[in-house]
Amino acid sequence: MVSLIDHVWFSSENYDYGEEYLIQKTEEVLHDPCELHFMYESLIIFYNNYLYYQSDAAEKLVMVCRLDIEFYFRFIDAWRARYRNERLPIDPLSFKTLWRFYETRGLLYEAIDICYAAIEYEIQDYTQGGYVERVARLERRLEEYLKNS
Repeated sequence: MVSLIDHVWFSSENYDYGEEYLIQKTEEVLHDPCELHFMYESLIIFYNNYLYYQSDAAEKLVMVCRLDIEFYFRFIDAWRARYRNERLPIDPLSFKTLWRFYETRGLLYEAIDICYAAIEYEIQDYTQGGYVERVARLERRLEEYLKNS
C-alpha cells in the first residue's frame, strides 16, 4: 500500500521515465489484486499530474481508471480475504478522478455512469450526500442541457 508515486519527479522531461517505472512496477503485481489497485492509483496520480503537459496523458488516465473500476470487485474480494478485520478503503481514486474528468469535459452521461458504479460498490467520498447527491446534480445538469439544445 505504499505509493510508488513519491519516487517519480514531475516534469515533462521525466514523463517517459516515470511512466516506464510505474508500468514496470504495475506489471510486477498483476497477480495481486490489492497491490494492483494501489499501483493503478499511483498511475492515476501520475497521469493526472501530466494532463496539461503530455498529449496522451488524458487517454491513459481514462484507461487506467476504467481498468481499476472494471476489476474493483477483485480488489474488494482480495482485501476482505487478506485483511479480514480491517475496513475497506472507501474512496478509491479511479471513481472520483473519472467522474470529474468526464464532468469537466461535458461528458455527463459518462460521469453519471461512473457515479452509479460507485453507488453500486457503496463507495463514499466524504461529501454530504456522496455519489447519490452527485448523480442527482449531474442529472439535473444534463436535463437542463437537453432542454436548451
